[in-house]
Amino acid sequence: MLSKEQIEANKSTIIRLLNNTNREGIENIIKYLIKSDFFNIYSSLTRHHNWPGGLAQHCLGVYNIAKKHAEGIAPDSVIIAAILHDICKAGMLKYDNNGTPRPRKVHIYGHGRRSVKIIEDVCHFKLTDEERLAIRWHMGGKHAPDYARHEVEMAHNSKLWKIIHSADHQDAALGKRI
Repeated sequence: MLSKEQIEANKSTIIRLLNNTNREGIENIIKYLIKSDFFNIYSSLTRHHNWPGGLAQHCLGVYNIAKKHAEGIAPDSVIIAAILHDICKAGMLKYDNNGTPRPRKVHIYGHGRRSVKIIEDVCHFKLTDEERLAIRWHMGGKHAPDYARHEVEMAHNSKLWKIIHSADHQDAALGKRI
C-alpha cells in the first residue's frame, strides 16, 4: 500500500522525467496521464502492484531498472518506453458503490497495442520505431498472430525492447503481494 505522499512523489517524478525528454507533444502525454487515473490506479487487480498507485509505481520501477542497462540507447527512449508501456491500463478500472475496483470492458485487445494506440492516436505523440516496438511487444509477443511475427522478431533484435521486456518482468516480480 502506498501513502498519498508516495503516490504524489511518483507522479512528480514521472512528470519531471517526461518533461526532461523535451520531445514535441510530450505535454499531450502528461495531460492524458493527469486527466486519467494513471497515478492512482492499480497495475492489476490480481497480479503485480495490485494496490492504489501501483501502475505508476510499476512504470517508474521499470524505468529505474531499465536505465541501469541502457548504455548506448537514447535516454528519452528509455523514459518513454518504460513509463508509457502500460499507459492503456489507465481508465481500465471502475469502482463499485463500495469502492472496490472492477475491470472495464476492453475494446482493443492486447495491452501493448492499446498503449501504442493511446500514445499515437489519442495523445498525438510520435514514437520512434524502436519505442513503438518496445511498447507494443513488451510482453514478448509469444501469442502474436502470424502476420505480426516479423515485427516481433524485429522487436526481439532491439536493445530497447530487451531492456524494457526484462525490466518489466523484474519489476513485476518485485511488486507481487505476498
